[in-house]
Amino acid sequence: MVGTYTSSVTDTYTEARANYVLGKVYEDLLAMYTTGLITKATCDRWRSELFYIVSKKALKYFQFQFTKPNGTKVGLHYELKSDGTITSNDKSGGIDYWNLPSGTSVYLLVDLDNESSRISEVREQIVAWGWGTGSVLDGTSEYLKSYSKDGFGFKQSKIGQW
Repeated sequence: MVGTYTSSVTDTYTEARANYVLGKVYEDLLAMYTTGLITKATCDRWRSELFYIVSKKALKYFQFQFTKPNGTKVGLHYELKSDGTITSNDKSGGIDYWNLPSGTSVYLLVDLDNESSRISEVREQIVAWGWGTGSVLDGTSEYLKSYSKDGFGFKQSKIGQW
């Protein structure tokens, strides 16, 4: 049997879809604010910066990294899926930030897609924002939920022992 087979990947990005799923991420950020981990200004800034990077199609994933006063690190990992493979759209919330000790600091780490046609523009912008370099938080990962709209969204996982 002779045949020809093709496969295609559809990019499901639209501004409306990105706004929707980043709205759910923003709800996660507001929960961090409510528990005193970050400021409201940080919530707004991170949402805006993430939207910019997503809109330029230059994001692979991002992490919220929590460093406890004793140096122990845990995190939330959000992997971007824009190929139509993500269909579950779960509720935001459900993370017990109150369980993190007082004095815990939170950092945003972003992994850029170097294949993006807009990567130079994004790199220039993150320098203008004053971003530095960071390290990926590795460790035991546990899938939690997905935020999606019409095949575009994020898979969220916990990293480390919460």
